Amino acid sequence: MSHPAADIFRRAAELNEQDQRRRGNTLWLEDDHEVIVAGDVHGQRKLLARIIAHAALSANAGRILVLQELIHGDLDPATGKDRSVDLLLRSARLRLAHPEQVLFVMSNHTLAQVTGGEISKDGRGVCKQFATDTVSAFAEGGDDVLAATLTFLRSMPLAIRCRNGVFIAHSIPSPQRMDLAGVDILDRVSCDEDLHRGGGVYEWTWGRNQTPEQIDALAETLGVSFFLLSHRPVDGSYELLCDCAAAITSDSLRGCIVSFRTDTPFTADDLPTAARLLGALGSGA
Repeated sequence: MSHPAADIFRRAAELNEQDQRRRGNTLWLEDDHEVIVAGDVHGQRKLLARIIAHAALSANAGRILVLQELIHGDLDPATGKDRSVDLLLRSARLRLAHPEQVLFVMSNHTLAQVTGGEISKDGRGVCKQFATDTVSAFAEGGDDVLAATLTFLRSMPLAIRCRNGVFIAHSIPSPQRMDLAGVDILDRVSCDEDLHRGGGVYEWTWGRNQTPEQIDALAETLGVSFFLLSHRPVDGSYELLCDCAAAITSDSLRGCIVSFRTDTPFTADDLPTAARLLGALGSGA
């Protein structure tokens, strides 16, 4: 018999894959919504609680919450273990409770966990530790739960596009790898080759050092008015990369979420009021 947590992850994965708004690796928000976007959370459960409480999805049926990079956080001080699977489980439950409102985008840490890769953080391999500690947390059902988490992580799209031209993703390709990455991966279902270096999903989640010229060219190619990204360390609540792109992070009280309406144009001038410091939000539960 499948572990109850594994069932939750697999059901949430089905929602991700079968979402009627999804075409290939892009989910399209073509109706009018308020969208709240979180950057990298990295296992910060108290901050995730603040974000979820602020979103108040039950009281705001037209509101959408976008989450990313929930795993690979600091070790639990009491146990010395990575318990970021708890954040995944909470977010998967939230997806089931609000299937039209809770969305995810693929990230590089998510992808590394799916493919069996490794990322070093504070001198430890976070992918191996996540796998080991997830299995340990669920005892006899641990292997089943771990397999289901990977299914859930694998099901996340690369991007969310809004009717006002906002493009939400973890990252975009590095300038020198833009031709290799291409843009076709956004419109089709990914295969295993896409998940590794040189593949579309890999290049779109691991990209760094973007230039204003590259971002402007990509915006013109895709018909994007503004890229809302994460993936990079941010000094402050957000970093403006150029006139049509910004990066945010949500893994500290100095981080932020960004809120906007899809029926209203969004530009860099809107960021100061659209960005909400996590430290200014309620504590959640």
